[in-house]
Amino acid sequence: MNTVVDAVVSSKGQVTLPAAMRAKLGIVPGSHIQFELRGQELVIKPELPMSAYRGMLKKYNLDPADLVIVKDPYKDYE
Repeated sequence: MNTVVDAVVSSKGQVTLPAAMRAKLGIVPGSHIQFELRGQELVIKPELPMSAYRGMLKKYNLDPADLVIVKDPYKDYE
């Protein structure tokens, strides 16, 4: 079921996200969100914090010796 809430855009282009939606999506002060245009629709999605990925690869038993570090060719390493 979709939830629809109307909001008014301020003169600065700001919109307040409804409290219930912020709570449901875990959006708190300092959260990062993404804006995506899909045709004539604006999609707003919360970005997951890095802590959400913690432990995600545990089941793969990775050996640090097998990891390859790729250096940025445009960065000046000293």
